[in-house]
Amino acid sequence: MQSSIIQSYLKGQEYQVMTASTGQAALEQVSQADLVILDVILPDMSGYEILSFIRENQLRARVIMLSTLADTSFKVRGLKSGADDYLGKPFDLTELEARIQALLRQNFNPLEATTGRLRISKVDQCVYIQQKKVELSKQETELLWYMAEHPEQPHSRQELLDNVWGADFQGGERIIDVMMVSLRKKLGNKVIQTVRGVGYQLHPEEAGK
Repeated sequence: MQSSIIQSYLKGQEYQVMTASTGQAALEQVSQADLVILDVILPDMSGYEILSFIRENQLRARVIMLSTLADTSFKVRGLKSGADDYLGKPFDLTELEARIQALLRQNFNPLEATTGRLRISKVDQCVYIQQKKVELSKQETELLWYMAEHPEQPHSRQELLDNVWGADFQGGERIIDVMMVSLRKKLGNKVIQTVRGVGYQLHPEEAGK
């Protein structure tokens, strides 16, 4: 089954879908994914190599491997290498979606959020830009988390104070400006932009640039 058919079906079910026609292209995208549908046979490398990359770099993506290779040994190899599921071709698209839904339910983590090129962890108080880990303070983590819940939306300083520091906070808005300077140094100058007359806006796709 062609990837374009799978892509069209999943988009019709309101999933956000990225595709890669080569293994190298896939390696550049997997850090942004919640789930990867991975063919064993690719033009430039095997699906097992990409699976190893995902697991060695501790990326959060769940992996469903697809293959026309019916021998049980291939399925066992995939699962032992870290795949979460293995589906033989041909398969029914509704079955694929059911497997996707099951894995995504397991993948939900209320202490971790992904938006654009950013993966934020409240547990570790850090953010990952692709595979690069950046340490944050607790307040920086909370501030970035709040803005990540509303990407591409401008936030006033008072809104950020009320929702991150709390309505009882006695300090002034200057702390927001100081925090934004710190986050830009750590994440890149373009990731947080100043909106004149309003406040600040997060652009997660610009992280690390």
